[in-house]
Amino acid sequence: MGKSRRVVLNVMGSAAEWHAFLDEFRAFGGRAENVMQRKGAFGMGLFPIDPAKPVDLFVPDNLLVAVDNVHLVDGSLVIKDESDCPEGYGDWFRRYQSAYSWGAEGRDNTKAFEEGLKALPTTVQALMKRVGLYNAERRFPGADPEKEVLQRFIQTRCINRKQRRVIMPMIDLVNHSPAAKAYDMSGEGIAIGGIHDGEVLVKYSLSDPLWRMISYGFNAPEPLGFSLSFRLKHGDRMVVVQGGGSRQAMKPCGIELKEDRVVIQQPLLASSINPKMPRTLLIKACRNIEGIAASELFEQIHQRNTQALVQLLKELQTVEGDTAQHLRTGCLDQLAALSHHYGQRDDLLADDSSQSDAA
Repeated sequence: MGKSRRVVLNVMGSAAEWHAFLDEFRAFGGRAENVMQRKGAFGMGLFPIDPAKPVDLFVPDNLLVAVDNVHLVDGSLVIKDESDCPEGYGDWFRRYQSAYSWGAEGRDNTKAFEEGLKALPTTVQALMKRVGLYNAERRFPGADPEKEVLQRFIQTRCINRKQRRVIMPMIDLVNHSPAAKAYDMSGEGIAIGGIHDGEVLVKYSLSDPLWRMISYGFNAPEPLGFSLSFRLKHGDRMVVVQGGGSRQAMKPCGIELKEDRVVIQQPLLASSINPKMPRTLLIKACRNIEGIAASELFEQIHQRNTQALVQLLKELQTVEGDTAQHLRTGCLDQLAALSHHYGQRDDLLADDSSQSDAA
């Protein structure tokens, strides 16, 4: 075996301060072994001190903080009600947020991204609003800018755990990669572990490139492609497609009849891992809807997505700035993701037919 490498680290505070924070975290019941925060390709992140040894991060359930139990006090992110927390944890959480999370780069990065979106040309914003991608009035109205920045920041740092949305200190410093393993939530808390040759990364959730970029402010080559929002005419039917990228991908999308409309919720259009599944899932979802040629509808939805993305890229051609570049990259990544579909799973569709006949 070769020699283990120890990394010289450029962190937000000193190494001694970092290790003191970790010692306090461990005293509360958490684990944070063989990790240090420093800058990397994705901004601030966590890296193994010794890449030859496993990383061990664990936040027990009693150290997770509900998103509705935090607020700002004199610019610091603090826990509102500490009665269910270990003694001293509220003070540690405040100092942690100030030194390594909200007060380090979290607030400033979130604010810069939101201001960049609001500064996009009106033609770009109008198109994004039309396809359900971005609505400035709803997302960042500006009535209370600091509170709105905090809400957006929390959206990028929380996770669903036991039917509540929570912040996970220490683990929320880990950056995302669609190729990484997901969080380990099988025990009495949330964990990340194993050998990491380079930055410690985790898969936040299933999404696609464009929804990931709009939700988190960074680009990632996600393996899925979901639809944008729009209406289209299919035969003599009006079809309303509700876009989004935050559901269980390999299940048929929701579909319902509303008066004279067919409403389809977050249809999956592409998967690099299972390219035959997107069309299959839409066909399964439409099985009991009269007047729908599901395979043809799948192609229509694909076409409308491609048209919208190309139009958005044209509008962005001469727009300068980091946010515009993120959006251009997101559109290109989305077009690449949407290319991952072909055919259908006839075996799964045949199983459905057999079950219908048996009934």
